[in-house]
Amino acid sequence: MSKYGLPLLLTFLFILENIYVSTVSPNILGHNAIIVPHFLFFGLLFITLYYDPKKALFYGVIFGFIYDIVYTEIIGIYLAAFPLFIFLISQAIKILYANLFVRSILVLIWTVALEYLVYGLNALFGFTNMNNLYFLNHRLLPTLLLNALFILIFAYPFSSLLRTISENNEEK
Repeated sequence: MSKYGLPLLLTFLFILENIYVSTVSPNILGHNAIIVPHFLFFGLLFITLYYDPKKALFYGVIFGFIYDIVYTEIIGIYLAAFPLFIFLISQAIKILYANLFVRSILVLIWTVALEYLVYGLNALFGFTNMNNLYFLNHRLLPTLLLNALFILIFAYPFSSLLRTISENNEEK
């Protein structure tokens, strides 16, 4: 895979999130549910786990900034959160047994942490008036369900792709 493969893959995941939000999300689970896909975040964390944490940090900063510009009122939430969680998962994986199941659970845990961070900062700055129980029932659980389904479907193929890229780079 060329040096443009990972940025193109992450760009595809970013666009896929937008397509999901604009076409599928409003029609699922009623109008009260807020389902936030974190496909890009999944990609960044899997790059950290299966390829190169330094490249993931670099892409995390770039795509975090783009994510902030496109989706949020507060510039800097995702710009800071993506690299922070990339760093934290790279440290956590040094301690834990690292099979695909554990790594997928870690990605889901960091997805919950990302959601709570974004919710907390939005509540702090007054951009949301959603209480914690409403957030839990109408945003966090549906979001976690969608992202768990996404990980269930794509974790193995994505990890295999990243391992192959890593092995090809080591041979060069």
